Formats: sequence, C-alpha cells, structure tokens
Amino acid sequence: MDSGVSVALVSGVTALAVAGVSVPLKYWLSVRTRRDQSQDIMSLYRDPLLWSVHDLRTRVATILHQDFLTHPLGEGETRAEYALRHTQFAFAEYFGWVEILRRSVGFLDLGDRRKNRKLVEHFAMIRRVFYAGGLDAAFQVLYGEQRAIGELMISQDVGPAGRIWRCFGFAEFDTLLDQDERFAKWLSPIRDSVHKFIDGSDAGLGRLIALKGQLDDLIEFLDPGGIRFPLRESEWHDFTP
Repeated sequence: MDSGVSVALVSGVTALAVAGVSVPLKYWLSVRTRRDQSQDIMSLYRDPLLWSVHDLRTRVATILHQDFLTHPLGEGETRAEYALRHTQFAFAEYFGWVEILRRSVGFLDLGDRRKNRKLVEHFAMIRRVFYAGGLDAAFQVLYGEQRAIGELMISQDVGPAGRIWRCFGFAEFDTLLDQDERFAKWLSPIRDSVHKFIDGSDAGLGRLIALKGQLDDLIEFLDPGGIRFPLRESEWHDFTP
C-alpha cells in the first residue's frame, strides 16, 4: 500500500477516534457544568428554604399548642395585629422560597435521583394540604393562590454571582401589606382564616394539624439528625414569637 495512503488512513482513523472520545467528553463536561451551576444555586437557596420551612412549622405549632393567635404574647391591639401579620408572613415566605426554587432549579438537586424525587413529593404533599377540599375551608390556599403569593414575595438583586432571587423580609412584607392592594388581596385567604380561628370556631384545625405533620417530615428530610435545627420541639416552641 502506498505510504501516502497509509498515512491518510492512519490520520483518518485517529481523527475518528479523537472525535469518538471528544463527543462524549464534551457531553460529560456539559452535564458537569450544568450540575455545578445547579449546586451553586442550591448552596444559595437551600438554607433560606429550610429556614422558611422551619419558621412556618414553628408558627403552625405555636397556633396549635400555645394559642398564639388568641393570646399573642400578651394583651393589646398591637400584639394581636402582630400575630395576624406575622402569621401571614410565615405562610407567604414559604410560598416565596418555593417559587424561587421553581424558577431557579425546579427543585434542589441533592445528588441522588431517589432523594430528588422524594423532595418533590414533600413539596407536592404540602401543596395538596393547602388546597385539599376535604378539609375545613379555613387556611385553604389554592395552588394558583400559592403561586401568586410566591410571585409577589420575591425580587431580584445583583450580587457577586450575578442576579439572584430573594424573598422579602418581614419589614418589606409589612409595608407591602399596607401599600399594595393587589398584594393584600392575594393574602386575604390567610387573613380571613386567621380571623375565623381567633373567633374560636376551630376553623382550619384539621388542615393545620396535617400541615404541621408534612412540615415536620420536610424538616427531617432536609436536615436529618437535626444538624441545623438541633433543638427538640419541646425545647424551642416556648421561645418562638
């Protein structure tokens, strides 16, 4: 065989081999890059999400076990108004962080398909507890209302890593509640439910009990062993305003 032909054949085979290796390598690198970006987003948002779940779980527990809404840290109109507003905030903050995750990564990538699926199931169960029609109408928040509240609770900031989503704090929430009629309208199901509960009709009791159970399960899933929230409920629930 002519030496020139041999060289050409060898070169062609080599090129094919390199191409055969480079295609899966590029794919692997692309997957790895997307995975790293997802992990970066997770590091930004997992702890705030966990705190929002903890805060909502705490609020529900104090309503159920400490009469927080009927005896809100003492007597007086100011305390009663705080109880009303901060209860609305605890619900809205959770919806806000869920919406941020939906927009950013869909769900938190925990590095394991089984865990990812389980996390999505936790969110789905909580969502269902909120809108379930078989429970008392109080504290019912339909799926579209959950999304709308979440959308109104978030904004974008510019940070070192670029534009990131954030959820409003209580001070911003309190101002919005007074100044933005659209915002107050979407929060009205929670506000009206609080008033029904305060009236002593036990409205929404079944939904709150079911919600607390689901939030307990999500906390345990996101923070196994109580690393971030080490106190037992019996130890912390007397100190949660």
